[in-house]
Amino acid sequence: DVVYSLMDINERFAQLVVDPLYIHNLDMTIMNMKSFYDRTFSINDKILSRICDNILPRIHNQVTKLTVEQHSIERILTINYPQLYFLTLVNFKEEILFKYLTDYSILHNLKNQITHLNVDIQNEMGSELSEISSNIFLLILSLCKRLTHLNFCQLFSYRDSSIYISELSRTSYISSSLVELKINVSIFDDCLDLLDGYLDNLTKLIINVKQIKYKQRSNINNLKQLPKLKCFSLTSINYTHVYDERITQLLHQMINLEELILFLTVVRIDSNFIDGHQLYDEVVIYMPKLNKFLFSINTSVILKNIDIDFSSNEYIQRSFIGKGYGQMNDIRPFEYQLFKKISENFPCLKELIICNREAQTDKQHLSTLIRFPHLILLNLVMTHVDYAEQFLSDKKTDLPCLLDLCIEYESLIMVTNNFTNNATRLHCAKLKGLHINKPFVRPKHFQQYFPLL
Repeated sequence: DVVYSLMDINERFAQLVVDPLYIHNLDMTIMNMKSFYDRTFSINDKILSRICDNILPRIHNQVTKLTVEQHSIERILTINYPQLYFLTLVNFKEEILFKYLTDYSILHNLKNQITHLNVDIQNEMGSELSEISSNIFLLILSLCKRLTHLNFCQLFSYRDSSIYISELSRTSYISSSLVELKINVSIFDDCLDLLDGYLDNLTKLIINVKQIKYKQRSNINNLKQLPKLKCFSLTSINYTHVYDERITQLLHQMINLEELILFLTVVRIDSNFIDGHQLYDEVVIYMPKLNKFLFSINTSVILKNIDIDFSSNEYIQRSFIGKGYGQMNDIRPFEYQLFKKISENFPCLKELIICNREAQTDKQHLSTLIRFPHLILLNLVMTHVDYAEQFLSDKKTDLPCLLDLCIEYESLIMVTNNFTNNATRLHCAKLKGLHINKPFVRPKHFQQYFPLL
């Protein structure tokens, strides 16, 4: 937008626009948001034509970073960019991107040039990517011989799809150049296969794993040590029963790790909660070079065969003292004052996920509205209905930009009084996306309550 606008002012501005000191990173996308999960990135055809005809021929020699989407890629990449090393592909359909990688020369011309690549693939919310995307990943590794940094489908937080790797031919994803990888995979075996000697020089892996289950195919005991890996981030929001058997065993191989990030939800049977002592004895002690450790581990314990004297909350908290760890829990409900402080300290907050099943205790009406002026996504799936009342009532919270709401159906029925409550009508009337935990038949008054759905 800036480049396009300045070209029209006068000759001096036009010269500034094409000055190699100013133009290096060129983003040829414009994001338009219908809802949080429904976005487009295309540039107006008239504007695109003018940029391609009048601007790109004057600056193409100095562009080092380029962002394009599928509708404009052919026009933009017909021009040569000799300095380009960083390419971002946004909002591509699987089959279209696969075709570009196999049939067209516009991306092939860059295969020996690109060292940094970001890939974003379209998908429906909560759906899996097909085998096409897995093959795209393999193609990228085999074609881009100079590639050192790859972000595969982790460009936007609202994309939650993943790919399978473990079912593919292992020799297909050998890469001696890749040092940093960000990726979403379906099962833990995918993670193990990526680390099993086929990405020889990988030093940083940021991976989201959809399911971490009992041993499926890979034998973790055969995994070699990973001396080159310096940074490892593992996220899995679904419950795993194999933290001790699989996750800690993998971490033991990362002998030179300097940075570790774990976001996990763990189920243990006939065992105690994970505390600071266990983290030190089972993880940290194996990593003598570790200098940064961030974690959020939610442990649920199931007793089947034995009785356990559970550690007290005070003991667990003390187990982190002196080891540089901190802990926050939600034994107590989140009250008005907490949300007020959040709104004041994070005024630009766009996404808010609340997880707390405890009912609020201070429900008195307060005259001061809590205001989140930029919030577009509110996730209340793992909450008590009190939080739905706190945020959806226009008497308590102002949400002028809210587009999407994630909530359990029972909570929605209660807080809206079966879609008749006027106090929650204003916020609901603005919603363009409503994400419910189970299918339901739209009852009477639903359409009037959510006119934009």
